[in-house]
Amino acid sequence: MRYSCVSGLALSLFLVGSACAGDWAYWRGPEMNGISRETNLVDDWSLNPKKNVLWTSDIGGRSTPIVLNGKVYMNCRTHHDVAEPDELIHAQEQVVCWDAETGEVLWKDVFNVFQTDIPAPRVGWASMTGDPETGNVYLHSVSGLFRCYTGDGELLWEYSLFEEFGKISGYGGRTQTPIIDEDRVIVSFFGLGWGEDAVPPPRQAFYAFDKKTGQLQWVSKPGSAPFDTNYSSPIITVIDGQRMLVAGNADGGVSAINARTGETLWNFKMSKRGLNAAPTTDGKLIYISHGEDNIDTVDFGRIQAIDPTGRGDVTETHGVWRVDDIKAGYTGLLVKDDILYVVTDTGKLMAFDAPTGKELWTYSIGTVGKGSPVWADGKIYVMEVNGNIHILKPSREKCEELSHVQLFARVGSGYDEIYGSPAIANGRVYFSTRDRMICVGDPDKKAGSDPIPPMAKEADPQEEIATLRVIPYETRITDAGSVDYEVRAYDKNGVFLKNVDFELQPQDDLPNAKVDGKTLTLEKSDKFIGGHVVAKAGDKTATARLRYFPAGDWSWDFEGFTGKQVPQTWINAFLKLQPEEIDGQTSMVNRAVKGRPSTYVWCGTPDMKNYTMQADVLMKEERRQLPSVGITVQRYNFIMKGNFGKLMVQSWAPHLRMAKEMKYRSDPDVWYTMKCKVEIRDDGAHVLGKVWKRDEDEPEEWTIEAVDPHPNENGSPGIYIYAMANSYYDNIRITQD
Repeated sequence: MRYSCVSGLALSLFLVGSACAGDWAYWRGPEMNGISRETNLVDDWSLNPKKNVLWTSDIGGRSTPIVLNGKVYMNCRTHHDVAEPDELIHAQEQVVCWDAETGEVLWKDVFNVFQTDIPAPRVGWASMTGDPETGNVYLHSVSGLFRCYTGDGELLWEYSLFEEFGKISGYGGRTQTPIIDEDRVIVSFFGLGWGEDAVPPPRQAFYAFDKKTGQLQWVSKPGSAPFDTNYSSPIITVIDGQRMLVAGNADGGVSAINARTGETLWNFKMSKRGLNAAPTTDGKLIYISHGEDNIDTVDFGRIQAIDPTGRGDVTETHGVWRVDDIKAGYTGLLVKDDILYVVTDTGKLMAFDAPTGKELWTYSIGTVGKGSPVWADGKIYVMEVNGNIHILKPSREKCEELSHVQLFARVGSGYDEIYGSPAIANGRVYFSTRDRMICVGDPDKKAGSDPIPPMAKEADPQEEIATLRVIPYETRITDAGSVDYEVRAYDKNGVFLKNVDFELQPQDDLPNAKVDGKTLTLEKSDKFIGGHVVAKAGDKTATARLRYFPAGDWSWDFEGFTGKQVPQTWINAFLKLQPEEIDGQTSMVNRAVKGRPSTYVWCGTPDMKNYTMQADVLMKEERRQLPSVGITVQRYNFIMKGNFGKLMVQSWAPHLRMAKEMKYRSDPDVWYTMKCKVEIRDDGAHVLGKVWKRDEDEPEEWTIEAVDPHPNENGSPGIYIYAMANSYYDNIRITQD
C-alpha cells in the first residue's frame, strides 16, 4: 500500500466567514453560531390544517439536518422497531439525502450498528457536516465510522475510529459532530490506542483529517482525564488575531486549540462532569454553559463568559461573569446584538445581557430543553423535546410568540420527540423530529439574505517558524509499502507559512524502514511494528506514527512478554491485558477491576476480511462470578458466557439485532479453544463458531452458526471481554482463508 500527499499545501481559500447564506452545512449554520442572515422567512405554520408546509417526510431522527447544494442530509436510524422480533434484524443506521425543494429521497446509505453499547433511540446522534467547497458530506456514526461522501452518495474515504484509534463508546450515545475548517475536517472523541496513545487515562482528542484525502494531519489533546463522554460541538473563531477551535471538554472544562496546528491555547475548568453544550462567541467573549456540579460551589449548572485572550490554565484569571444554579447542559448557546440566549434543561429560553450577564427575561418553551435556538430574520426558532416548535420575536425587553406548534407522534401515542435544531436555507426552515422531517416556507415570498460578515482579521504572518507538522501524522502498512511525507511550517500564531524541505529520520522502533528523500519505505518483515519517524527542518522537528503488519497468517503465544508489555500494534490493549505466567506458559490476563466491565481489544486492521481467528481462553471464578470471554471477527462477537453456561454470537449488544445462543457448560480453570470465521453467502453473513477443551481434539463440526442478512463484510479481529472475574488468553491465531 502506498500513501501520497499532494505536493505543497493546497489550503482551501474557503473560510467559514465567507460561507454562502443559502446553505446550512454545519448544525449551527454557516457561521457556526446559530445565526442565519436570511430574510422573508415564515412567521407561522401548521401541519393540520396545512399552512406554509412545503413538504414532509416520514423519515426522522434526533440530529440536526444540514442543507448543501439543494440537498438535505441527515444521519438517523432506520424505521424498524427493535421491540418487534421480525423488525429487529433490520434495525440499522443510515445516511439519508433528500431533494431540498421537493422532499424526494435521492439516496440512502444503510449500514449496521456494531460493537457499541448505544441503544437504538440514540442512534444517529451526531449531525452530519458538509463542505461548501467540494460538496462532500461527513458522517460520524455511533459505531465510530467516520466517512466522507460525495453529494451523490459515493464513499470517498472512511476510518473506523473504534478499531484504528480505540475510541471509547459510552452507553448514552454522545457522539461529536465533525467540523470543517479550511482543508481540515476535525472530529473529537477520547480513547486508548497504541504506543503513547495507549497510556491511561484517556483524554479527549481532536483528530484533524484532510477533508479531501482523509490523511490525518494532527491529533490534539488539550484537556485532562475525562469524567464521562460528551458531545460539545466545536466552533472556529478568530479572536485577538488567532484562529482557534473552542469546545467543551470531557474533563469538565472548556478548551481552545490553534485551529491549524492543534496546539493548546487555554483551558477553563467549570464542572465535575463532561461538558455537552456547544459554546458560542461574539468575537470578544466565549459563552458556554453546563448542567452538572460546579467545581467550586454546591450549585448545579452555570452560564459562563470567558475572556479568550489568555493562555494556559485561565480558570482563575479569565472568567468575565458567571450565573450559577441554572441547569443548561444540552443546547448550544446563541448570542446576537449583545443578547445571550440560553435554553435550559427545564425548557426555559433565557436572555442575558451578553457583556454583563444581567438576566433580561425568561420564556417557557416546554419542560425539557435539548434543541438549540436559531436566530433568523429578527426571529428565534427553537424546539423542545415534547414536540414543541416555537417561532418567537425577541427584544431586550421581552419575548413575543409568533407561532407555536406541538407535534404528536406519527406512529403510536404521545408527543413526537425533538432533540435536533432548526436548519435554514434558501428561504426554507427544516425541522427534524423523531418521526418526520418537515420543510416550511412561504412559496409566495422570495428568499433573501443579508451578507455574512467575514471572520475577524488574523495576525500578520511572522517570518520565524515556530511549529512544524509532518503529514500524514499516522498511517499503517501491511506487507510492504511506502509513505510520502510533507512538512508544513507555521508561525507562533499558527499561521501557515510554507512547505519546507526536511530530513526524514526513522526511529529505532522502525527497524525495517528505509528513507529516500521524502519517502519512507517499509521492507517486508515477520514482526508487528509500531514506530515513529521524525522530520527535521533546521532546529525544528515533528514526529509521525506508523504501524506495520506482516503479510500472511498471524500468531501470538506471548512467550518473552514481560511487565506490562502487549503487542505493539494492538489497539486498546495496554493495561487491559498483561503478561502473566500460568500453567507453565506466558498468557495475557485481564483482571476484573472497578468500572465498565466490557472491553474490546483490536488486533488487526478494519479492512480485513475472509480470515479465521482462534484463541485459547481460561476463566477464573471470583465471588461466585465468571467472566465472559470471546473473540471478534468482522465485527461479530463469538462469546463464551461463563455465568450463564452459554455460547453466543452477537454484534450489537443492547438489542441483539443478529444473535444466537446455545447452552454450553464452561468451567473455571479449564483451558478452552475458541474459533470463529465469517462466510459471506447470498443470504448474508454466516458466523461460524466452535469451542472445545484445549487438551482435546478439535471437533469437525461448527458448534454454533448465526446468519446476518445484513453482513459486516470486513472488520478487525479482536478480543471481547466482560470482566466479572479474571480471564486469560493465549495462542491467538489469525489465518487467511
